[in-house]
Amino acid sequence: MEGTLYDPNENAVSYRLKAKVGDNEAIVMEVNSFPQDVQLNVGEILDALEIDQDRLDLGTNIALIGEVTTEDGTVYTGLAPDFNNDNVNEGGDTTNRAKDYFPAQAMEFYINFFQPPGLKIRGTSFEEVSVSNNEQTYEKSGDPNEDEDLVNGAQPPFVNYEAQGDSGDDEIGFNSKYFAVTDISSSSLGFSAERIGVYSLMEDYDAYPDGTKGFHMEDVDGMIQITFDTVDIPDDVNKSGISFEVFFGNTSWESKDGMYAYVNITTDSGNEVIEMVNLFDDDVEAIAGQWYKFDTGFLTNVRSYQLVIEGYNGATPESIDIDNVVVYEPE
Repeated sequence: MEGTLYDPNENAVSYRLKAKVGDNEAIVMEVNSFPQDVQLNVGEILDALEIDQDRLDLGTNIALIGEVTTEDGTVYTGLAPDFNNDNVNEGGDTTNRAKDYFPAQAMEFYINFFQPPGLKIRGTSFEEVSVSNNEQTYEKSGDPNEDEDLVNGAQPPFVNYEAQGDSGDDEIGFNSKYFAVTDISSSSLGFSAERIGVYSLMEDYDAYPDGTKGFHMEDVDGMIQITFDTVDIPDDVNKSGISFEVFFGNTSWESKDGMYAYVNITTDSGNEVIEMVNLFDDDVEAIAGQWYKFDTGFLTNVRSYQLVIEGYNGATPESIDIDNVVVYEPE
């Protein structure tokens, strides 16, 4: 990152920039004359914070907080004011207007880390699964509130799929089950006929992340568990990962409504379970109304992945759409 620091009021004698992640804090820049061209190197910031880049989680935010010392020795910090119940300011000296957008200002801003797309080993966007009209519902064969291994009917929507091959171009298969969840809905428990399974819907969004189909569930009044086929990793691949994308309906979500997802992996040393998603209630509302990617990032020496996604909802607006499941390696 590059930019130029200015002193528009001509009363600053120094500018220091601190980086902070959790309890880790370090000074990463100090400037004593203005204007000054500056350059931030992410590697140097991590070194100053004593953080190993290989151990950095995707989505980690690094807070960058400026401190300005004026000619009379007063130090102004880029944190926003934070007044306690006794009206004592426990925060900084700026206002939201003073730290509007980076890089137009340099008092407080954030950088985060993302991972460029990898090379797909296997995956599914549900494109190989047949679909019908968007109003067709899935007919549950057992009692509405009975735990059940769901089976495909004669016509779509389909809740299970058997893979047609094991090459990179063949979509992986999946199997769906229903589980009752006590008190998830005030109207009923379980379902008999709802829109659950693979659809091609464009009601809440303009496009899928990949292709024109996805797995949809609404008004489940319980939990739908989707278990995907195990994907083996080639012996010569030492780094790999898994990701998928979800669209949560933009509505109010209750305490038992949301998603839990994990991946069973085998490694060179044994078996492990990695939690990928644990979102309910307000946490879902915070990311609802958009496609959101969940990603393990690159893991080392993984020999296989088996993804399990559990969707919980008790009303039609609390819909969940899943797409673009990808097991990948570095490009």
